[in-house]
Amino acid sequence: MLSVTGTWSIYIIYMAALIGFGVWMWWREKNKSAQHFYTAGNSINWFVLCMTYIAALMSTWVFFSGPGGYYRGGFGYFMSELSYMPLFPVLTYFVMNKVWLLNTRRNYSTPADLYADRFKSPVLRFILAIVFFSVSLPYAAAIYVACGQAANVASGGLISNTSIIIFVGITALMFVPFGGVKSVAWAATVQGWIFMIALWTIGISALAFGFHGTLGDAVASVWNNTNSWFSYPGPEKWAPYSARLGYPLACAIGWTIMLPDVFIRAGYFGKDLGAQRKLMQFQPVLQLIVWTGTMVIGFAAIALVPGLTGADTELVIPYLITKIISPQTMGFAVILMSLFVWGTLAKGLSAATSHLLVAGSIISEDILVHTLKLKVSPKAHMVIARISVCALGVAAMMLAINPPSLIWTLIMFAIAIVMPIFPVLVAALYWRRATKPAAILASLVGTIGVILTYKYGYGDAWYGLFGMIVSTIVLIAVSLVTKPLDDATLDEFYGHLEAAEDEYYEPDAV
Repeated sequence: MLSVTGTWSIYIIYMAALIGFGVWMWWREKNKSAQHFYTAGNSINWFVLCMTYIAALMSTWVFFSGPGGYYRGGFGYFMSELSYMPLFPVLTYFVMNKVWLLNTRRNYSTPADLYADRFKSPVLRFILAIVFFSVSLPYAAAIYVACGQAANVASGGLISNTSIIIFVGITALMFVPFGGVKSVAWAATVQGWIFMIALWTIGISALAFGFHGTLGDAVASVWNNTNSWFSYPGPEKWAPYSARLGYPLACAIGWTIMLPDVFIRAGYFGKDLGAQRKLMQFQPVLQLIVWTGTMVIGFAAIALVPGLTGADTELVIPYLITKIISPQTMGFAVILMSLFVWGTLAKGLSAATSHLLVAGSIISEDILVHTLKLKVSPKAHMVIARISVCALGVAAMMLAINPPSLIWTLIMFAIAIVMPIFPVLVAALYWRRATKPAAILASLVGTIGVILTYKYGYGDAWYGLFGMIVSTIVLIAVSLVTKPLDDATLDEFYGHLEAAEDEYYEPDAV
């Protein structure tokens, strides 16, 4: 569809613009601390916060497995995903806003910082660092794979996945270590609009060319040929009754709160409490826009190119462009394929760079500084931070070039494996009686529980729900039979939280 020169031009121009932006941000932020490099130090305004959050959240899912998921899972799968959205403002208000308040006083850098601050446990920090790292690095690698796949498909196989993975990986490493998270956040704001426009343009175009813009004809076609698409559990039974509970909770807790790159956005980025409130209000709307656009593409594909199975369902966008649109207008099909590549690149880099920064912070802060007690000057600390991100970027690139089967397993239950840590977070914020041994055991047992549910075939429906329940039970039971931290330590932690609440909330609103 696209020429080799045209495809490479899209990648080179886009990555050159990113590198230039990263250098500019580095020049502005070059004297900032490592904490500012990783979290922007509560300086992101509400609009950028909302856009970088949605860009980090969605990854390349929206152009590959997302439309394929709706193709195979049907409208019931779409409704299962939407059902969690009322929970997001609630969880953000009662949990992540408190994380943000604490961060204004405690200046955290990594997701594990808050837990270690509350429970004073290097062991807990190390456990959480391993869990969060095991999520971040494979995610970045999988996104590089998707960028390579997009170029390969768009060029008709003339460009190899490996060449694009290496190019994108190297140029991303030239972008991220310069400006840090602030450059990533501002770039993601632009990239977020790019991928949403690309998504909806492709979906509307497929319906327009396939059914001349008549939605009723598209619905009738699917109803006559694959009417199971409109009902539970869907054409391939992706949305059984168990998934109606497990999947929405996994989305609400694991995906939109506890994944490490979105955790620091929801808890550490916001400039003020107004930005946090805007995040609560606008994120469900933005997610609805993205998921509906993705569903429209899956719906158009089941109507126009039925019969796809397995991995082919993840390529429904190229199929729609090449089989439905290009026979009618090659020029517009080329534009749409360019949008597909551009959108994949924009979306992928937003998420990949976010995960690389989090993984780098885990290595430099949680492991080197806090676990191994490395003591260096602030300038050397910044050098270590940038080297950590570069090293992990190379590791992600190597994983992407030759991905082991384990990487796909980790991606599948990434949102599940972080769910057992959520009860520990809630207890840290609200329950003085929660103890250090309880937090450690709950995190370990809950994570093992999630792994076992996948091993025995329950994970695809229940995700991390069983692990989270076990974690909650262990946390409460062990806390009641073990000694809490001394009052002075607890008073310091909760005193900072109360002081922040007094500063940011009006008296009658507390």
